[in-house]
Amino acid sequence: MRIGIAKPDLGYTGGYERVIDRISAELGRDGHEIVWMKLNALDVPRLPYGVPLPRRVAPELWEFQRYVALMETFGELDTSGFDLMISTQAPSFAVEHDRHLSVFSHHHRIYYDLADVHVAAGFADPELHGVIASAARRLDQPRMEHVSTYLAASEEVKGRLERFNGLTKKVLVYHAGVAFSEAVPAWDAPRNHGEYAICVTRHEFPKRGELFVHALKYLSPYRGVVVGGGSRLPWLRAVDSRLSASGADLDALTDADLWLNRGASDLLEFSLFGSNVEFVEDASGEQLHHLYSGALCAVAPAYLEDYGLTGVEAMTYGLPLIVCSDGGGLTWFVEDGITGFVVEPTGRAIADAVERLRSDPELAAEMGRAARERARDFTWERAMDEIRRGVALAMAE
Repeated sequence: MRIGIAKPDLGYTGGYERVIDRISAELGRDGHEIVWMKLNALDVPRLPYGVPLPRRVAPELWEFQRYVALMETFGELDTSGFDLMISTQAPSFAVEHDRHLSVFSHHHRIYYDLADVHVAAGFADPELHGVIASAARRLDQPRMEHVSTYLAASEEVKGRLERFNGLTKKVLVYHAGVAFSEAVPAWDAPRNHGEYAICVTRHEFPKRGELFVHALKYLSPYRGVVVGGGSRLPWLRAVDSRLSASGADLDALTDADLWLNRGASDLLEFSLFGSNVEFVEDASGEQLHHLYSGALCAVAPAYLEDYGLTGVEAMTYGLPLIVCSDGGGLTWFVEDGITGFVVEPTGRAIADAVERLRSDPELAAEMGRAARERARDFTWERAMDEIRRGVALAMAE
């Protein structure tokens, strides 16, 4: 079978890119011919439907123009030579084909589930963004209804498809697998290292690495390790620097002080105070293996996460996982008090959870074993069974 994969090229390789690459490779091993149809998502050299938007009006209109122009371009792709089309990130679902499978990670989120926090953080004018989001949804809806079958990235994402688009029929869920390594030892006794807590994430809004940094300041001198890069990393370093200063009032900080903001570079402040937080921007696979292996627990503080692959990866190392109650897909992995903790989205609550594990090695070991067993559910064998069911359903159209 000849399969086309439509994908916007966002200019970076994140968790979804690794997932869709693995799906493509596995389908290729099944004997299918895979053809990628990638479009540059950052520089779309056209006006959407020929309608100009003056730059002086508002920056968010330019994001809308880029999105709609990309939608139009995907809709014009010639897909006649394929037996099946697979779309990926929004708005690649605009491709037209009678047998269309969407491996759906999320909507263009600033127009959907992140619209409120996008405005609250100061990224957009409330009234204007409301009008733009409404227009984007109206454009999305008929194109999303034309998709034959959805494979949602999680139960969280499936719920959004129902809530925002009324889509319930032919919406399946797949669970991306992890490279579960039997070389990582099971923790049959209390862990005797656990020298730090770890947070692995891409530093973009609203991944909320700031909450992890805030939490570690309550625990100083206990160490924390932050792994990953992204546009908000300078802001995160500045928050760490400010909170490392003696006399910082940790309890007085608000969401707006920490993560619910633009992370503007003109607000950055640095100090010469030492910190108990280490930043590792570009960790190799071997380095990440060692960092996971030496940690006490993992913290994944993201807001309304789609899935949370790094959380599952941490659990394969026998790490209890601490997530926030508004963490979306991340909360599906954690049975509170068994495989980790589900806490309120504050630095203080995260710090209290880490401290419980620090002060009770036997509890940490027990939860780590349970976390590792939970992670065994998320294999690529299972994921590809779910993908193949989606392919079969789309081909039955």
